[in-house]
Amino acid sequence: MTASNDRRRFRPRLGRWRFLELLLGITLLAPGMAMQIPATPAKADSLSDAIAAEQRLAKLIADQRAQLARLTSQQAALTTTIASTQANLAGVSSSIDDAEAQMSALQGQLSQAQGHFDSLVAEQVVLQTRLAQLTNLQQEKQRELDVREQILAGRLVAAYESDQTPVLQQILTAHSLTDALSQASYYSSLSQADKALADQIAQDQKTLSQIRQSVEMAQAANSQLEAQVADQRSQLADETTKVKTAKDGLAALKTQLDAELAQQQQNQSKLAGSKAALAASIKANGQAVDQLANKIDKLIKQNKGKSKIPSVYNGKLHWPMGGVISQQFGCTGFAAEPRVGSCAHFHQGIDIVSPCYTPVYAAGSGVIVFVGYNPYDAPPRAWMVIIAHSSSLVTWYAHMTAKSIPGIVAGAYVSTGQLIGTENTTGHSTGCHLHWAVRVNGTFMNPRLFV
Repeated sequence: MTASNDRRRFRPRLGRWRFLELLLGITLLAPGMAMQIPATPAKADSLSDAIAAEQRLAKLIADQRAQLARLTSQQAALTTTIASTQANLAGVSSSIDDAEAQMSALQGQLSQAQGHFDSLVAEQVVLQTRLAQLTNLQQEKQRELDVREQILAGRLVAAYESDQTPVLQQILTAHSLTDALSQASYYSSLSQADKALADQIAQDQKTLSQIRQSVEMAQAANSQLEAQVADQRSQLADETTKVKTAKDGLAALKTQLDAELAQQQQNQSKLAGSKAALAASIKANGQAVDQLANKIDKLIKQNKGKSKIPSVYNGKLHWPMGGVISQQFGCTGFAAEPRVGSCAHFHQGIDIVSPCYTPVYAAGSGVIVFVGYNPYDAPPRAWMVIIAHSSSLVTWYAHMTAKSIPGIVAGAYVSTGQLIGTENTTGHSTGCHLHWAVRVNGTFMNPRLFV
């Protein structure tokens, strides 16, 4: 064979070589292609690990979403409680002791919400860390796959150059390198090392796909959680501000009421120093209350079964007004109170001190049986509202502003929490306060037993 014939035979081989080079891709034959990576046997361990990692990641995301849901629910309840507390303080509708207890509970709820939020933020950091690890692993696996494909591409070129024509035909007719690897006839033509490398490439492609899927899931979840956590952070900051405002409001109210209470105690001391005034006050306080009580009891008994007064009251009573309690029910050191039983001085209700004109509300639903000045009281007379909640349960509200609220008249039905007047200092009073009493079957009892 002549040299010219050899050259003619070589040209088409060279043209086919260039076509093969184009098919495999210039990047596969870039410098560094000769870098040798040992062809490890294909194993399912890496894919199983990737699948297990995705399952752990899905659980982490689910746990964070559940934690976020719990925090959202808790903050909704916290917002409602804050609003209720602010309303109570604005209307002085609970005792200072109760308001302080409520504020303490509110602070505890806020601290708990802050703890849950901090835990959620910590869990999000875990998710972000896992996402970074997965992204690095994805890049590492991609680099390993690229290098293995370069090595296999080099071996395919070498196979062509050594005239392994069936292999070349498989490559040229395949749509991609992966398709070529999947053809059994080509696979059987490979050497043992090439088979191991081809198996490793196929396995790497599956593992990389699984990792890529995990990364996409983590990225989507992380973006969503970041936005939701930011919302919760903003809401928590707003709630913290509201709780501080409520605490400051309570402190200011308590300071004001302490001043009112101090003034009343000073007035009580002056009254105790005047024997004549004290004797008159004791007589008025005792007789006027007894006479009005007998009148009301008789009125209710006469109208039993004929009026709107129910025979039984179901439920509990509510505080009619908030403030500082200056006198509890029972034996007292206040000398102006009358003797009852073994007590030299006995207080037959609870005195609540608040700023003058604080609203007073019905402690329970019922029928108004009396509105006006106590007709048996020596001047100055106390303005009173008396409500029959049943034929046996009656509440008294004394020392109120001497002015009827529209609709608050004898015979009118009132609901729990309905405005019935405002606090004042009418009658034998040492300062603005509400005397709240509960009478059951003709006997005054401690109102605390019914709230």
